Amino acid sequence: MRRFIVILVAIISLSSSLFVLKGEAQWSRNGSILVIDTSALRYFPLAIGNVYKYHYSSSTFYSYDYKVRIVKDTIINSKRYFVLNQLFPGSIGQVLRCDSTSGNVYQRGSSGYCSYSPFEVLIDSLRSRKWDSTIVCTPSVPKHYCADTSYATLFGIQMKKKTFTRYTSAVSTSITYGMNFGIIFSTYSDMWGMAGESLVGCYINGVLYGDTTLTGIENIYNEIPSSFSLGQNYPNPFNSSSKFKFEISKLGNVKISVYDVQGREVQTLVNERLVAGTYEVKFDGSMLTSGVYFYKMVTGNFTETKKMLLIK
Repeated sequence: MRRFIVILVAIISLSSSLFVLKGEAQWSRNGSILVIDTSALRYFPLAIGNVYKYHYSSSTFYSYDYKVRIVKDTIINSKRYFVLNQLFPGSIGQVLRCDSTSGNVYQRGSSGYCSYSPFEVLIDSLRSRKWDSTIVCTPSVPKHYCADTSYATLFGIQMKKKTFTRYTSAVSTSITYGMNFGIIFSTYSDMWGMAGESLVGCYINGVLYGDTTLTGIENIYNEIPSSFSLGQNYPNPFNSSSKFKFEISKLGNVKISVYDVQGREVQTLVNERLVAGTYEVKFDGSMLTSGVYFYKMVTGNFTETKKMLLIK
């Protein structure tokens, strides 16, 4: 009897900091040991090296592409967090963790929603069932509801999904997680209009889906440069492929294209919205003939062109 009371108290204590679950079988007994089902974490597979490319579009016809990269991990108070190069859709922060016990997704911050987690903001709970809602200790913070637990099809793959919504008097936000992929879609609406972000490509645990240009550019240094710059490619001359670095000092749309001596664009290497930082991009010239080529970077009011020599 005493063991039953202890287990019951532990479960109640755990669920009080989570979504209000509706009896989903999350625990199983193995002899005298309770085993937690962690399969829900597959809705948000965080791992170093994973890359996500999203397309943003709004009702004002403004659109751009951007990439979210998991660049490293860090241990804070015995908890493992993953550090991103920029925000996920829904403005989910750059330092995240998925709790293996609760299935909760937390964002690290200077303050939190509840006293039991003073430096974390509860984003969503991946173990929720439809219509479960968060218990948020701060009255001004809107509750999150699990509004859909059906299926989605992306990259020709059918997957389970979970959609979470948040409402205030003026703003509505929705985030959809796809099993084995992570955030696949997000919408936002307020009095000024609507916007949506959809996953168009990703590189997850060594497997590439969707947009095949995903791995051509790498954010190699997050320190904010003092100015924009475009580096010389190396090696130069080169036989089939070459790399070069470029720096951007503030968030913005960046386009880098390669041109032949007649001024014709032969390849677009970068065409997306990037946060400030130092990047390296690879140029594959294996399908081109020998000769002189030019690569040009355009972002905001900055434009620079460099010359390179392909010799086969």
